[in-house]
Amino acid sequence: MIAYKITAIFLLASVAAARPSEGWEPEGHSHTEHTKPYHVTVVKKIGVPIPHPVAISVPQYVKIPIPQPYPVHVTVEQPIHVPVYKVVPQIVEKPVPYTVEKPVPYEVEKPYPVEVEKKVEVPIPKPYPVHVPVYKHIYHHKGGKH
Repeated sequence: MIAYKITAIFLLASVAAARPSEGWEPEGHSHTEHTKPYHVTVVKKIGVPIPHPVAISVPQYVKIPIPQPYPVHVTVEQPIHVPVYKVVPQIVEKPVPYTVEKPVPYEVEKPYPVEVEKKVEVPIPKPYPVHVPVYKHIYHHKGGKH
């Protein structure tokens, strides 16, 4: 605890020593600071309730003008005829398609049935005997174990 107090004292002393003094003025500058007292009015608050206006909802009526008949130079028939357009669905019969035979001057090839043979025998040539000379002075042995 004492160490904290000593550290705080040294810290304040170093900050005070680092700040320039009041009379110090850098060379080449003619700026000086002046202080002037300014009177601030202090209003003392007292506990007197002040009546505030209370918001009351007032209905706002929007007046919509209703059109009224007025005299004009042209005679307007009453009541005014308004055409009503109604969409009536109409049943449309679709024609049934049918084939038409037309005479053609040339012959048209018709598709014909094709037979596909799935099993076709391929001739495999049989092995034929080949003459192998056997020399008696060479040791012939069969493969496998030595």
